[in-house]
Amino acid sequence: MAARRKLIVVSNRGPVSFMRDEDGNRVARRGGGGLVTALRSLVVHHDVTWIASAMTDEDRLAAEETGGDAIEEVARDGSPYRLRLVSHDPSAYDWFYNVVANPTLWFLQHYLWALAYAPDIDPGLHHAWDDGYVPVNRAFADAVLAELDEQPDASVFFHDYHLYLAPRFVRNARPDASLGHFVHIPWPEPNLWRVLPERIRNAIHDGLLANDVVGFHAHRWRRSFLRSSRDLLDRSSSRDDPSS
Repeated sequence: MAARRKLIVVSNRGPVSFMRDEDGNRVARRGGGGLVTALRSLVVHHDVTWIASAMTDEDRLAAEETGGDAIEEVARDGSPYRLRLVSHDPSAYDWFYNVVANPTLWFLQHYLWALAYAPDIDPGLHHAWDDGYVPVNRAFADAVLAELDEQPDASVFFHDYHLYLAPRFVRNARPDASLGHFVHIPWPEPNLWRVLPERIRNAIHDGLLANDVVGFHAHRWRRSFLRSSRDLLDRSSSRDDPSS
């Protein structure tokens, strides 16, 4: 039987959230959403530590009780895994999620902006980037680095548009780490990225290029990523071809 690979999965939402039942006992509620559903099978085949945001008050309490260390959990099929919850400043998380990640990046990558009218790139976006998206990504990277201290041979698997910066933070601290990132939404052609301020669009591409492998659902999105990396940063990879 093949040895189980050590894998650190990193996503904004985790496989479970904690709450209290009617008797006051802490219970785990299975997370929803397509990404979490798609990734659940990883715990069957790998030794998984899952890093995710603390979403509920009970999540934050659990993270506080463990001092930020991972919690031993069991998947629905009985497979064990470890869950490390990252607590964020509420204001920072609001700017990260409700200003940058969803209304800005998700809309841009789905071609949903009517460019004659939107987006309105104002100081609020810069503030949300600097004081929301960047620190939340750095907090995720710090959690990954803490896990790599305990599991130096583990591979790290980042997910989606919430975490574009975290791979660069990890790479700078652990040059030899094995990093991958899967983007679960479209990657638009290069000119659409030019709508964003240069420092933001460059940081997004540089963050992804810190990975050894970047994955997309479609070949056309892979091509768009390679083109935008060449056009915006004048390179297609920080190492070799990072796309798959």
